[in-house]
Amino acid sequence: MDAEPYGLQREMLLRAQFGPDGHPVGHRYPPVHELLLLRGPLDIALLGRAVRRATEGVDVLRGRLRARGDGTVCWVPDRGRPPARLEEIEPGPARQVIRASLREAAEASFHLQDDPAARFLLARTGPDEHLLLIAIDHSCADGRTLVLIIRHLLYQYAILAGETAHAPASFPSFQAFARQFGESAGRTAARAYWQRALDRAADGHRRPRFPGAKDSEVTSYSTDAAAQLALGDEDLAVINRLAQTVGSDRHRLLLAATQLVLSAWSDEAEPLFVPFNYFRNGRHRRDWLNVPGPLAEHAVTVPPQQEPRLLGDWLAGFVRANAAAPPFHGLSLRELETPATEDNRIAVFNFLPPLGRLTAAGLRVLPCPPELAAEMEPEDQTARFALRVRLVQDMDAPLIFRIEHDPRVLPDGTPFLDAALGVVRAADQRPGLPLAEAYRKLRQHWT
Repeated sequence: MDAEPYGLQREMLLRAQFGPDGHPVGHRYPPVHELLLLRGPLDIALLGRAVRRATEGVDVLRGRLRARGDGTVCWVPDRGRPPARLEEIEPGPARQVIRASLREAAEASFHLQDDPAARFLLARTGPDEHLLLIAIDHSCADGRTLVLIIRHLLYQYAILAGETAHAPASFPSFQAFARQFGESAGRTAARAYWQRALDRAADGHRRPRFPGAKDSEVTSYSTDAAAQLALGDEDLAVINRLAQTVGSDRHRLLLAATQLVLSAWSDEAEPLFVPFNYFRNGRHRRDWLNVPGPLAEHAVTVPPQQEPRLLGDWLAGFVRANAAAPPFHGLSLRELETPATEDNRIAVFNFLPPLGRLTAAGLRVLPCPPELAAEMEPEDQTARFALRVRLVQDMDAPLIFRIEHDPRVLPDGTPFLDAALGVVRAADQRPGLPLAEAYRKLRQHWT
């Protein structure tokens, strides 16, 4: 049985391009991608076989979105189309290879009817050193899917090379997961909940305006400025301690701190709650944690159920309210948007899942070093959101707190990050700090 589009697939189809036969051929969302540094002896033929083995069991890569006769779109299995292929590209120094080929390949859209759903590009960059780019169409995958596939790829490579390796968890069926969410009471309730969450954003006062901003002149955004903090041991100790106190993890605690910074600049006299977007992994049941597919949920923040007046209580209330927000049941937030709800949301928060350092048959696999990651930034920085706040974490590297921003909306990203980290420190030292005073402290980072 064919399945209707799920979640991100539905969202992408709202802005998709369609061919003359009515079938979708592309969408605006860039691929999910990862650039890996491979060090050690590499058997390229074995890697190609490992790519096939690691992807052939991923059902969401073995189909395509097709139009029905009634004009609706469904997901159709297509065993005849290979899910991925490995391609060797011109060797050279790492920066040269990135500029010549990999940066463009990481952003290039997929043809939804003709292309394999994933591309693997390999370039030799030195003796016993290669760069491997993995890019997957975003209608088939999210960031966690990419991590799952990388783990399966290295397992298959190790087995083919004759090494004993621990098998990762098998891939559950994405389609079995997606078929759970028809038009049901759960979906009806979820639609009503998220519509209420969006309605807050229709209020034009719920839009932060930062000192020195010229956002009244901005009609489209370009996030071509950035700032970041590498969090040290002392910062992490404070974050971990406060997260435990408010019943959170680091991700949700910094989400809450970001919320306070945005709200602080809505109205200096009486700050309002400023809804903004963030990503959840969409796998709300533990047994679906390893499902590959476009399961990331593009959610919008909601306020504490009551309005606490103390900083520590507010953080705990925010964490509880957003943890209790229901799953989307296959809906897309964009389905519920109106121009009024969309115009005032200028920020998105994302946490990129850690990959860590991996090995397979004498091959060391490392995430892309920061200097090479900088080379991968696309030349076109056009963005839907003026502010993109991110947490970037690798297993044995510092936690990076980063903001990419349109300087016309946020002239300098450094005070923004300092203010978010400052509110965490303040809450750790004085959880009974009045919320009004916390807002004043946040704004002082701009003086």
